[in-house]
Amino acid sequence: MEEQVKPAKNGLDALNAKLDDVLSAVAKSDENAKAAMQKVAELEAQVASQKNMQDISFVPAGKKADEKELNSKIKSFLNDVKAARFGATKAALQAGATPGSYLVPEGFVPTLVDLLAKQPSFISRTRILPWGLDGNTRQIPNLAARPNVSKVGEGASKPVSNPVFGQFTQVLVKAAAIVVLTKELAEDSAIDMARLLPDIIAPAFVEYYNNWIFNGNGDENPGILTASGVLNPTVASVSSLLALKMAVPDHVRASGSFFIDTALYGELASLSRSAAPAWLYYEEGEMRIDGSAVEPVETALIGARNAVFGDLNNIIFSPRTDMTVRYSETAEVVDGSTTHHLFQENKEAYLFESRAVLTVIGSVWAKATVPAA
Repeated sequence: MEEQVKPAKNGLDALNAKLDDVLSAVAKSDENAKAAMQKVAELEAQVASQKNMQDISFVPAGKKADEKELNSKIKSFLNDVKAARFGATKAALQAGATPGSYLVPEGFVPTLVDLLAKQPSFISRTRILPWGLDGNTRQIPNLAARPNVSKVGEGASKPVSNPVFGQFTQVLVKAAAIVVLTKELAEDSAIDMARLLPDIIAPAFVEYYNNWIFNGNGDENPGILTASGVLNPTVASVSSLLALKMAVPDHVRASGSFFIDTALYGELASLSRSAAPAWLYYEEGEMRIDGSAVEPVETALIGARNAVFGDLNNIIFSPRTDMTVRYSETAEVVDGSTTHHLFQENKEAYLFESRAVLTVIGSVWAKATVPAA
């Protein structure tokens, strides 16, 4: 009679031993992880305690020195510009294209791109294509039609399908912002001009270019609402805004957003659940139309009851990287309803100028003026 094979002889004991080893290793790993977390907690407590005892600066000493040096250089540059106004032009000043203007040295004030990119604005979301060539005019190629792809049978001739390219012309346009300061403020050694100037200049440029995006900048530089080729579907009411999205090419639908007058946004937001279209809903508190973001825009910017759909990345923003500055302490500067009499009020003004152009391709945008209910 044959002897019956026991589980141990079949290797089961060996497998159980290996399993025990694995479980032991996992247990040790858990213990190590707990010990590490405990160490992290202790270190965090030490850091918190140290912060309560004294102020901690995470800015390296060398960095502070660099910022202080930059601030000093900016003030020296502005003083040189002032002196040049009265004929004492220093060799270090580089004249700009406009008589009486001087190039802002690289690194003193951020470039126009840097100024706008840090602002929560429409212009910061466009496609930035810097102007890297001399001159005021250039041609940009534009893909008008993609090649077609089709099935090819075995041994069959392959079809020829070429992309179609067009082109559009860009012409630089000058943009300017005037900064008015009291003489005491400009000369105060405690004022951080390296931070103050960009903070003052940026909002002015943002407002200017945001308006250009929607309303254009003259006949030769149209915006979304004035460009040729913009699609114009029928939108009879707020309940049919989806028609804007359906009018644009497929690739734009996937990435585009709705930009609508604040009054229209309010009407959409006030619709009851039973009256709202099926495509209108909220995701994490944000309004969506068929999955696309809906952004309210001030009436002064987009126009009463206007709505557009598209992707801001399809707008090309091309700035030059240089910036010039001019100085005056005698001119009158009009700021809305306020007129600054510089000499009388002991103030001075700096005129910062830069050149750029915005190009809107109309065929990838749709617009409509929605009738009132």
